[in-house]
Amino acid sequence: MSREDENSENEERTVEQLIAEAEALRKRPSAPAEDLPTPEERKRVRKAYGLTQDGLAKLLKVHRITVSAWERGQYDPTGKSRDDYLVLFAHMKKEIGEEGAEA
Repeated sequence: MSREDENSENEERTVEQLIAEAEALRKRPSAPAEDLPTPEERKRVRKAYGLTQDGLAKLLKVHRITVSAWERGQYDPTGKSRDDYLVLFAHMKKEIGEEGAEA
């Protein structure tokens, strides 16, 4: 197995784990608005993680324009997108070494 195949396999496992966490989160009541990071924090963490708006949009199954609107503070994620976003945001913070920080 090539290194590229191995990295792709590890990435797929990570995405699968994130999806499983999002499913578990969906079974709980929605997080209060204050649990969402600020628009500035959303953008900062995404960039520090090395993800483009398009990449984040694909993971969350939303349009890039939606991610852009979230990061501009035009509106906040809601419903399934919100739950998935909170799981992914926590994962990104952990990966960039900010796991103890609140969203």
